[in-house]
Amino acid sequence: MFEFIKKLFRKPAPEPIDPDLVPEELWIPDFRKSDTVRFLSETGEHYHSAPGQKGFTLSINKKNIFAWSVDPLYRYRDFVMEALIEFPSSKAEPAIPASGQASFAGSPGSPLRAGRCAAGFLFRSISDSTFYSILVSDSGMVRMESVINGNPVPILGWTEIPPVPPAFAALEEAESDAPYTVDASVYVLRVIARSTTFTIILNDRWIAECQDDTIQAPGKIAFAAQNWNELDTVDVTLRAFALDSRPVEIEAVHSRWNDFIPIPPEARVNLAQTWYAMGKYVPAIIELKKAWKDREPESAERLLAAQVYLAQRLLPEAESEVRKALAVQADSVEAAAELGGILYLENRFVELDQLIASLSREAVEASAFISNLEGHVLHWKGDRKGAAKAYSRAAALAPDQGLFLLHAGNEHADSGDAAAALTAWLEAARLFLADENYDDLGELIPRLAEAAPDNPAVLAIEGKYRYALGDTARAHECLEQAVRSGTDDSAVWYLLGLLVLRDGNPSGAIAALEKAIELEDSCALYYFRLAETLFYSGRECDAAIANAIDRDPSNGWIHNLAALKSLGAGELEEAEKHITEARKLLPAELPVLVNFAEIKRRQGKLDDALPLLDTGDAEALHAAANLLAEDGRNAEADEWYRKALRQRPFDAGLLTDCAANCLELDMLNEADDLLGRAMDQEHSARMYRLVSFLASRKGEHARAEVALLQAAEEYPKDADILADLAMHWMQRNKRDKAEEIIEKLKDAGDEERAAEFGSELARKFTEPVNCALCGREWRVPRDIPPQASLRIRDEPPDDLPAGTCSVCGKTVCIGCAKHNLGDDGRFRCAEDGVPLKLSDHRVIWLLSQWQAQR
Repeated sequence: MFEFIKKLFRKPAPEPIDPDLVPEELWIPDFRKSDTVRFLSETGEHYHSAPGQKGFTLSINKKNIFAWSVDPLYRYRDFVMEALIEFPSSKAEPAIPASGQASFAGSPGSPLRAGRCAAGFLFRSISDSTFYSILVSDSGMVRMESVINGNPVPILGWTEIPPVPPAFAALEEAESDAPYTVDASVYVLRVIARSTTFTIILNDRWIAECQDDTIQAPGKIAFAAQNWNELDTVDVTLRAFALDSRPVEIEAVHSRWNDFIPIPPEARVNLAQTWYAMGKYVPAIIELKKAWKDREPESAERLLAAQVYLAQRLLPEAESEVRKALAVQADSVEAAAELGGILYLENRFVELDQLIASLSREAVEASAFISNLEGHVLHWKGDRKGAAKAYSRAAALAPDQGLFLLHAGNEHADSGDAAAALTAWLEAARLFLADENYDDLGELIPRLAEAAPDNPAVLAIEGKYRYALGDTARAHECLEQAVRSGTDDSAVWYLLGLLVLRDGNPSGAIAALEKAIELEDSCALYYFRLAETLFYSGRECDAAIANAIDRDPSNGWIHNLAALKSLGAGELEEAEKHITEARKLLPAELPVLVNFAEIKRRQGKLDDALPLLDTGDAEALHAAANLLAEDGRNAEADEWYRKALRQRPFDAGLLTDCAANCLELDMLNEADDLLGRAMDQEHSARMYRLVSFLASRKGEHARAEVALLQAAEEYPKDADILADLAMHWMQRNKRDKAEEIIEKLKDAGDEERAAEFGSELARKFTEPVNCALCGREWRVPRDIPPQASLRIRDEPPDDLPAGTCSVCGKTVCIGCAKHNLGDDGRFRCAEDGVPLKLSDHRVIWLLSQWQAQR
């Protein structure tokens, strides 16, 4: 009765929340109240996130780290999101133009960045490798991209906030109390996600309306931050946040920003510049035309339109825009250059000549592009020396452009100045090589070879070119010819060293690398490769490592090698010091992390490193499993192998390692299945060896034999396979076959194991007969039958047995028995004095074998 009354007054249990629900709600968290904050408070190795009085702060304590904190509660597809983001107080200047050419915000060490750090959101996040991201940099640039299976695709490249047009100045003045006007380190970001359309507004200025249908499923929301290579630590704070996923509100806000609020022409031009830089030429033209509906285009905008048309090879349209720009600004050298380029592409040299003549000499000689056009005109006129002079001037103005030097060299060659041609061509080739412009370099190589076939610089250029293309045979030939011709190019010796090492000659590689260092002692890369070669060939490398670190202490791979060297020497403390530095410099490199974990394993602290490898990445999980297996923790290793296999179920190497671990756990049938799956993908010597071992464990000796025979056929020089096969034949008492495999083992270069197996074979199938006086040993088969009496026709050598004493049973060699000849000329026992007899069938067999071979 009382229990029933309690039930009546008991508070109903809260309904469970479905984290995969797609709600229609307005979510405005109060970061001072933890129960309204859905973003997870987390602490990772290099980041920390937590709410506070100012808002939700994401702290990153390492360079080149991309981190985020997810809202695990619900999923969203369409929404209006508004966020107030605060960066560190000192504002960064934009590091790139509004070109959109910067690489993925999450990729460390990007050479083109939009500032020092960035913050924003992941949305429609399906997994850690599939999501949309939008980031605002601390310099006021915005970028959006889709990431599919870890591969980023830009949707909107880095774009600056457009300038405020005069017509909107009054509106800007009215909003002077907005947070971003009070504090320059604060930005207000709005995102309207509506099906496949995304509108981006930054600081109340329309940035872009983008279209993308890559991810249309609802997904999680996450607050994200990126630290690049300038700040050691960065704190980014989400001061305010609102998300509205109600359909009516989404439509209203989308219409407001895209249909009712006037979009300034400057914003559309700004967006057109981004589209052009990204190679999206049609959207660029569309934005320009929308901008021109509200006002007359400026000269610079006409030129932008011309460049967009020119990129699409729409030459008439490009020319029309350029001439309109010239009509507005007749003295524009930039417009004249654009027009000249169009005229050249259409082979209208008469008009091009007139255009260049209309320009001042100062303008022509100050522009690399116009000087190049002048060279084309002079070439058309047949003035080779004049053309060469114009091209050389262009090359001097743009020293990184090899094409100008190529043209200059061609003109010098046509005018008979072979030396000047060779000089220009060589410099052009160096620039092409540095720029990885292998198409133009490939066309230049035959000219260089024809002009100076034995020139060491020419041979060096071709060797480097062939090496870059993967033609190692021809590269080796050219580099060796350059060396014989007396080259002083250190890179030639360096590449030759790498090729010699690839051919299995570490001594030759070391000599070549030492010569490269002699020619360029300041190059850390040469010392690193020398140290690496010395280390892996088992030689002393401490000095080379020290020199490499001294010349480039910021190279993480050098510290990684130093850690491996210390680890091999058992110097765990020194190894930990170097690997810690390597991890600072190479935080995203899995091999460095695996080496760190191996050092921890050797210290007995593997559990400290395992969480770093538990990232969901198959390679990291595989590495962790291998470490556990190496540590003898095979049951735990099996769990990690299984997690990795869920990511990569058809990875042959992973399947093989897991099978080997199952053998350690006596899970024979599971190992059999895994090896079968691995061999469906590919074959390896190790797989065959494991199959043979497994079959032997299961008593399937015929299968074990077949596996080894097949392996020996596919890998005839594999010493491990031959050793296993030799052992198999010995266990099966197949002496002749075992001897045959031992000979093959010698041919494979493993003399040591061949000798060991030879000794083992002798012990297994023969027994020793020893001279009692000098210890000389003979081997005879264990199973020889009784021997008939023997008549010796010739005098045997001293290293054969003379006979056996009938009293003490000792056998003596002829060399020792000669010292104990009786008066009757017979060999006698030194102890008993009785004649030695051929009574031991083993001695008779030895003498019979000698006599039969004569």
